[in-house]
Amino acid sequence: MKRNDFMDQSCRKKARGMGEVMRRKLCAAVLMVCMLAGMAGCGNTGGGSDKGGQTAEDSAQAADSAAAGSSVAAVADEKGNYLVNGSFEESDFTGWNVTNVDNVTEELDIYTRDTDCCEGVQSLHFYSGSSDVNFTAEQTVSGLEAGSYKLTAHIQGEAAGDENASVYFYAIVGGETIQADADLNGYLNWYTAELPGLDVQDGEVTVGVSVKTAPGGWGTIDDITLVKE
Repeated sequence: MKRNDFMDQSCRKKARGMGEVMRRKLCAAVLMVCMLAGMAGCGNTGGGSDKGGQTAEDSAQAADSAAAGSSVAAVADEKGNYLVNGSFEESDFTGWNVTNVDNVTEELDIYTRDTDCCEGVQSLHFYSGSSDVNFTAEQTVSGLEAGSYKLTAHIQGEAAGDENASVYFYAIVGGETIQADADLNGYLNWYTAELPGLDVQDGEVTVGVSVKTAPGGWGTIDDITLVKE
């Protein structure tokens, strides 16, 4: 065999060997990509299918729906209160429809400070430094038994010297609005508002609070109850 033929055969063998190595590496790479794709697919628990879990978007929509204060079914708690989250112990306004009129109230939120609560460890908090305070919070309860009910609520704070401040709790029964005025008498000087004798015949009642003060007004609202008399 000529030297050139021998070198040619040797080169072809080396080429075939290198080709085999490359083929194996390519197969290994493809296999790895497939495995990674499979792992990514298994890790996707976004709940896009009918059997999937709740997505973050679904949770946000559920929270928005709860905060919107749509009518709640009449179920009394251990204290006989038919209101949902009447003491504002949830992390949001669950059960309540809170409206910041014209968005003027600078702070309108859940206050986690037990020293400023009438009951529990949280309350509905409001404050404005440079603009008016103007908001309402209400809840509609449906499916109540016919009978007489009593609304009780508590509020504390200051109206920043506003002699025209308007603070009251109300109930809408059978199309009629009944209200009880309240006062902001200073820090922790809780004012208790009561509306007894609410005659519910159609199974539904809406209760709420309205607060309007000049800039500098602040306070907390807590422990709102609706019980059957």
